[in-house]
Amino acid sequence: MQTHALPAPRFRPLRCQPLRFRPPATTAAQPVLWRRARLVALAVGGFLLPWSALLAVTLPATAQAQHWALAWTGLDVAEAVAALVTAVLLTRGDRRASLPAAAAGTLLLIDAWFDVCTSAPGAGHAMALAEAGCAELPLAVAAWWIAIVLSRETR
Repeated sequence: MQTHALPAPRFRPLRCQPLRFRPPATTAAQPVLWRRARLVALAVGGFLLPWSALLAVTLPATAQAQHWALAWTGLDVAEAVAALVTAVLLTRGDRRASLPAAAAGTLLLIDAWFDVCTSAPGAGHAMALAEAGCAELPLAVAAWWIAIVLSRETR
């Protein structure tokens, strides 16, 4: 029985270079699709910024949520699934692990944000800050690092 191991990871210093994304132009229809995608992204961003400002001044300072436990449980399950899918794909040596790794990093950042913003003053807030600074944010950075390294190797 022969087993195949992943090659040893090569740690190279990250070189910050500007991102240059050029969509593939394999068909004549694709430039139109990319243009439309840019317009949709611009419209969504252009709508959400003033909407966020409106919410900031009109939402009440406190609210009672009917499904509080479900919301937090769902976020933690999503983080776990993203981490486990990343682990499985890394075990297989699949560079597509960059996708769930990027998602895991983003979910960890969201978790840290809402933990800190919704924590009770005092010890609860201090605990949320400590958890964010010592666990969630470093893990998010590590997940994004994996995603970046794997996406660079794919090219």
